[in-house]
Amino acid sequence: MPRRGFTLAEVVFAMLLGALVLGLVSTVGNRLRRQLSRDANRLADDQQLATAAEVLPIDLRGVSPSSGDIVAGEARDSSIQLRATIANALVCGGSPATLLLAPYLGPSGKSSALPVQDGDTAWLLTDSDTSESWHPVRVRAVRRTTGNCAVLADAGAAKVFDITHLWAMDLRDSVDAVVGGAARVTRPTRSSFYRAGDGHWYLGLRTWNSAALLFNAIQPVSGPYAAATGVRGTRLQYFDSMGTRVPAGTADTRSIARVEAVVVSEQSTRDSLVVVIAFRNRR
Repeated sequence: MPRRGFTLAEVVFAMLLGALVLGLVSTVGNRLRRQLSRDANRLADDQQLATAAEVLPIDLRGVSPSSGDIVAGEARDSSIQLRATIANALVCGGSPATLLLAPYLGPSGKSSALPVQDGDTAWLLTDSDTSESWHPVRVRAVRRTTGNCAVLADAGAAKVFDITHLWAMDLRDSVDAVVGGAARVTRPTRSSFYRAGDGHWYLGLRTWNSAALLFNAIQPVSGPYAAATGVRGTRLQYFDSMGTRVPAGTADTRSIARVEAVVVSEQSTRDSLVVVIAFRNRR
């Protein structure tokens, strides 16, 4: 008679073969899952590094260290405090206590200025044959107004300045402004690499609260990154116009011509990015 079923040896062999195949599939699957996880982490790190490269230059490029925009002693390894320019304008007229300004529109033809508020500082340019200097005046309030800006009578001026919505800026200080002179409005800001409550390090921004006369709580911008400690961690470095290193925390910040932000991945110190920011107004 023909044999029916399987022998014990055949069943055991089939089970062992099946277990071997399942083991191989599981090993390959686990390896693929780990690889995908590493790739996802690497992609997330690259995105965070790219975010830092986009965010950091926004407030820093327009800084004028020679005018004192970087606060003395506040160019540190992990933070930098500065007077960030939030608006640019041209003086159209006014009185010692009020300025009439035409705000700068920018390359796009649209105003990119942040709302000016009480406690901000307006800086007025005084230019002579031998030197130029910026004089600060404290802002009390700003309101939109209509008027005529005679110094911008040229037809092309409307593409550069908003001559239909002028600013009437009330000042806390008396000033003798030069009609046709440049003006810029600044507000204190502080960018920092800091350790948050979750134990990770982030790039954060602290904005100025003019009512309380102090910085608001820090807000995370991007991260996490490697710790902002040591010579191999995330850090800020400063250089003068000759490329000589300027010590962090120096009281003389007017000589700083560029800042380099070394942003290191939290996952691997081999993944890092150096963001070089040269100040346009470094002289």
